Order: sequence, then C-alpha cells, then structure tokens
Amino acid sequence: MSATLLERTPSESHLDPARRKKPSLFTFRGVCWTVAAVVGFLILYPLFRTVLGILGIGSDATQLGQMWSTFWQRSTLTMTINTVLAVGVAGIGALAAGALFAWANERTDARLGFAARSLPLIPMFIPSIAAAVGWVFLASSNAGLLNVLIRNVMGTMGIEMSSGPLNIHSWPGLIFAYFLFLTPYAYLTISSGLQSLDPALEEASRSSGAGAFTTFRRVTLPSLRPALGASVLLIATMGFALFSIPLVIGTPAGIDVLPVEIVRMVAHEYPSNKAGALGLSIVVVAVVALCWMLQRRLVRSGGHATISGRGARSAALQLGAWRWPVRFAMLGFMTLTAVLPLLGLIAVSLQSFWTANFSFSSLTFSNYESLFDNELVWGGLQNSVVLAAIGATVAIVAGALITMVVESRRSKVTQALDGIVKIPATLTHIILAVAFVVAFAGAPFYLVGTYAILMLAYVVLYIPQATFYSAAAYHQVGRQLAEASSTSGASVWTTFRRVLLPLMAPGLIAGWSLLFVLITGDITASSMLAGTHTPVVGFVILDLWSSGTYPRLAALGVLMTVVASTVVLTVMWLRDKLRLVL
Repeated sequence: MSATLLERTPSESHLDPARRKKPSLFTFRGVCWTVAAVVGFLILYPLFRTVLGILGIGSDATQLGQMWSTFWQRSTLTMTINTVLAVGVAGIGALAAGALFAWANERTDARLGFAARSLPLIPMFIPSIAAAVGWVFLASSNAGLLNVLIRNVMGTMGIEMSSGPLNIHSWPGLIFAYFLFLTPYAYLTISSGLQSLDPALEEASRSSGAGAFTTFRRVTLPSLRPALGASVLLIATMGFALFSIPLVIGTPAGIDVLPVEIVRMVAHEYPSNKAGALGLSIVVVAVVALCWMLQRRLVRSGGHATISGRGARSAALQLGAWRWPVRFAMLGFMTLTAVLPLLGLIAVSLQSFWTANFSFSSLTFSNYESLFDNELVWGGLQNSVVLAAIGATVAIVAGALITMVVESRRSKVTQALDGIVKIPATLTHIILAVAFVVAFAGAPFYLVGTYAILMLAYVVLYIPQATFYSAAAYHQVGRQLAEASSTSGASVWTTFRRVLLPLMAPGLIAGWSLLFVLITGDITASSMLAGTHTPVVGFVILDLWSSGTYPRLAALGVLMTVVASTVVLTVMWLRDKLRLVL
C-alpha cells in the first residue's frame, strides 16, 4: 500500500502544473502575493509621494521655497548639531556598554541567564515616554525625588543645598537618557553576533598568552564587524527617530532637536507645515544614510569572522576578581533602565500633586480613579490596546505570508520584495510618519484624523520586525517538513496550515507580543497622526504633559507598564506551553 501511494503521489503532483505556475488570486499563493503587493504599496507609495514633494513635483513654488528655506535656516544647523551630539555621544557609550554586556553574558563566568534574556526586553516593559517622565520625577533639579533624598543625606553631614545635585534637564541628563534607551539595541545585535561567532578564535588567542581584555579588544571586536555595523545603523535609526526623550528632557533645557521640531511642524502648526517638515526630514535621511554607508564599509572591509558551525558552547572565561563588579554593572543598568523610573512614576502617581515632600500619609489612588473617569484618557488607553492587538495580528500574519513568498522560491522578484519590506527598518519613524501625512492625509484618501491611518502606519512601521520573527520561525522549522508534505500530495495551503503554522507558532507569538508592546507605546507616529477624536496613549501622554497634570500622567505610565508587562508575560507563558505541547 505504501508503494502504491509513493507511485501515485508524483503523478498526482503533476496533474495541475498550470495551477502551480499560475495561481489564481484565490489560491493560497495568490493570497500571499496579494498581501505582499498591498504591503509593498503601503511602503513605497508614501515614500514616492514624499520624494515628489522634495523635488517640487506636484507642489507649488511657495511650498517648495518654504521647504528649502527651512532646510537652510540657521536653526536647522543648530538642531542638527544638537541631535548628532546627543545621539552620537550616547550611541558611542551604548555601543561600548552593549558590547561589554554581550561579551560578559556570552563568553565569561559573569554571565547571568536572567539578565541575558531580560536586557533586550527591558525597554518593552516601560515605554520610552514613561521612562523619560519617570526620570524627570526622580532627577528634576528642585522637586526630583532622588535629589530630595540626596539633599537630606547631605544635610545630616552639614552640607545644605537648595537644588540639585542632579539635573535631568541638561546636556548630561539628555545624553544619559539616550544612553539608557539605546544600549539594549546594541546589546541585542552584538549578542546575536557573539552567539554565531566561533569561540575557537578567542580560545586560540588566550592560548597564545593574551589576556581576557586583550583578546576582547584585538580578536572579538574585529571579528564582530558586521554586528557592530548593524548596531551603528540601528542606534542611528532609533536615535534620530526618538521623540519622547528629547521632548520631555531636552526641550525644558532649551536643547532643540530635529524630531521634536518635525512633529511640532506637522502636529502643532496650523495649517500643518508639511513643507518645513520635509526640509528637516532631508537632514535626518542624510545622517542615517551616512551611518548606513559606514555600516556597509565595516562589513565590506574584511577582517571579520564567519560562522564555522554551531558546536558546543565554549568554556566560560574566568574573570576572577572582576566577576562580581561586571555582574553588578549589568544589574545596575537594569535598575537604572527599569526599576528607578518605575518607582518614580509610582511615587508621583500616588500623590495629589507632584511635590518634593513625599509623605506616606498623603498617598492616594485618586489619580488612577480619574483615568477611568476621563473620557479622553480612558478612550486613548482602550484605542491603543485595540489598535495594538489588531495591528500586531495584521503585521505578524502579513509577515508570515510574505515569508512564505520569499522563502518558497528565490528569484529577483522575491529578493526585491524582501528588500522592500525591510525599508521601514532603515528609515526613522519620523520620516515614515511624515510620509504618511503627505500621502494619505489629503486627496484622494482623506484619512487624516481616522483610525485607518493610524492602523496602516503601525503596520508599515513594524512590518520589518514581523518579517524578521516570521523568517526566524520558518528557518527554525526547516524546509524538509514542507518538502515532505508537498511530496505527499498536500497543497501549499494545507502544508502551511497543518505543518508550518503549528511549528512556527511559538516564534510568531513571540513576535506578536513584541509588536503589541511597540505599538502600544508608540509616540512618534501617534503624535502626528492621532487627534482628540482618535486618541491613543502616546497622544494622551503628550496632552497630559503639556497641561502639567503630572500625577495623572504618572498613573497612566504605571498602567501602561502593567498592561505591557502582563501581555508580554502572558503571551510568553502561552508560548512556552505551546512548545511543550508541540
């Protein structure tokens, strides 16, 4: 009977070659290609309209002149220098710290399994806007809770101070906040590179008499050029897209940066100054392009190691007396990134008003109660959760279908498609949000002030992450099972539904949880595309910040963190359960 099946299956597989080569729109392949085409349109069309605007095609002379006059203004040069300094200095520190933390976790006896898994996820649990506000509550010069504590301690030693000693609203404070935000991205990229790097190179260096740090400097770092280049590009892209930290910390200090000004032109000028925003966007694109060229140069310059296989993990390098200082440094970073700003948010959220004189007798939950009584705040939270759930689902499903197209048959067309869906990862969210305003706010779509433009923007912004997780899940399964299913006569849809999807599910679920938290905490696109009739959390937080209702803002930040943490931990638990079942 088995022989009969084996003989019959190939003949059946060739009965419908025409359908395999030219699938209709309603076959599974047709659906995959349709979804890929729609996603490609949503990525390319806004960028195409933006390029036309920059070139002055379809715009009147007044708009074109306004765009280029903004580009050449002296204030633009000042904001560019400020942005480059903040991102550059913090980025160098983040690159160094991320490399050291990744090396300590992957190669030494200072490794902390929990820290290694948690460090990349810490920014997910506290959105950047909430973390920035938390640090303002802690380190504001006059009313910062940490400053009050430090002044009280110094007062017992006879040293009286009326303000400080910390001041988050300063250049050091701004660079410090950027550093905390950017370090996990460098860590995640470099850690992945170390996991793929053959440890025999480092072992050979140590066998020849080189010390641990000499090996790290002369062998490990040069071997990680591709990962370091990717980290540089990621840091530049994320840093130049960051809006919340410079708004909350830099603006009160008089430090103007490009992302804040671009958002102000689009969202807070009437009529919206799209031409000026395009002029500033040219600067952002130029700087990110320079970083991209640097990354390509690092990758092509040679001297880096390639994967020689995935053998057993190397023996941990003994750090001796440095073991616990390195561990304390990693734990301290986690404390600075998550624990302290969350404590600051909780402390202020339990007060009637933000004051330096913290008293347990005056604690109240009225700010949390007011969140549910305020229609704008409660509506924004509900909208963010719903949009994040739907957007994450749409993006991860689209990513899975696009992965099927790209991986099923390698050709120039599929390679081009793979490149197109990665475009949003190479551009800042500021640029993409401006592009959506240019393309979809006016004719012929008129989507300004609707949930549709928010949903479309979220999907496009995070489709690269969705395809990354989908491709990783697909490669984890391997081609053999899909080929075996196809050989047995199963259609592409049956193979996907009954073989690939169940095995890819854990990876897709992990990707969904990441997308959910990223969309929920998004503030860049939300600040330009949301409004009072379509509020989301990012828009509401900005409204509370500008109105000075700090305790309610802190309560909302705590609630966001609880929601994000609960969703991520629940989804991860379900993923682990699913892995056990499979």
